[in-house]
Amino acid sequence: MRGIIRQFLFQASIIAWVMVGFILGYLTGIIQVGQIAQNREQKLASEFTQLLESSIKTPPAASNPTPAPQQKVSTAKLPNINYSGPELWTAVNQARVEHGVQSLSQKDVLCTIAAIRLNQIRDLGELDNHDGFQPTYDKYKDSPNIPNNVSEFLISGYPTPNQAVEAWLDTLGHKKLITGGEYVWGCVYAQEGFGVAITGF
Repeated sequence: MRGIIRQFLFQASIIAWVMVGFILGYLTGIIQVGQIAQNREQKLASEFTQLLESSIKTPPAASNPTPAPQQKVSTAKLPNINYSGPELWTAVNQARVEHGVQSLSQKDVLCTIAAIRLNQIRDLGELDNHDGFQPTYDKYKDSPNIPNNVSEFLISGYPTPNQAVEAWLDTLGHKKLITGGEYVWGCVYAQEGFGVAITGF
């Protein structure tokens, strides 16, 4: 009986030692893994901090910075163009008389078209090759006072009304404004160097 008890105790002690060894090994492994993970985390954090600091550093200032290019403004004085519609109207009619045709008589509906067209061209900042004339004319073509045949003459950039008239005379298509005896009605608007003449018969 004593032998059985001794054998049992011996086996129990072996099992106990194995269990203690297993538990100690397990705990040691957990501690080591935790330390490795912590070291790796600290290393990554340190590398990230260094990388962040190096990207924030401002580059050294250049010793001789190149100035930004600036647009040069011309000092040449542009001609003062400020004649009015009535002045251009007078110049047109004087030139017509000088060329042996009657002065134009003013018609309000033509003045409305001329005023609209002048505003369109001024807003555009340049002549529009008569692109806006037809749509504007179409709005008033059924007016009882509008002539059957209506034409538009444009001018820009001439310093005086007489120079504008001369330019019209020098252009084959616009010469009719001055020499065309068929035109009976008309209206002229001008401002800021742009001129619009609307005529009809």
